[in-house]
Amino acid sequence: MSAAEQIRDDDGWDDAGWTVDWRELAMCKSQTRLFFGPKAERPEARARREAKALRLCQACPVRRPCQEYARTNREYGLWGGENEEDRHHAGFNLTAAVGVRSATRHHDPTPR
Repeated sequence: MSAAEQIRDDDGWDDAGWTVDWRELAMCKSQTRLFFGPKAERPEARARREAKALRLCQACPVRRPCQEYARTNREYGLWGGENEEDRHHAGFNLTAAVGVRSATRHHDPTPR
């Protein structure tokens, strides 16, 4: 039985304990550019990049602990199939979530 099979249960994660650091089993290992966009990335480019990243996440044996890590540590980037905006909407806030920051600002048209 492989290390990945030892830690998997029906939902892909067994809380009983890890025999291996979950990051060692991540399918995204050494694919940083796919999961963390460049500065000033255009929305269309982000959507394409994240769609590719999500395909890896969906097949990853450690998706759930990855997602929990990002939520707990308020990480940026795509982790466990969620980006910052997804985590924000799930109630896990960042200082300034990408995509949410501009949507939550209110423009006051009153001159000062």
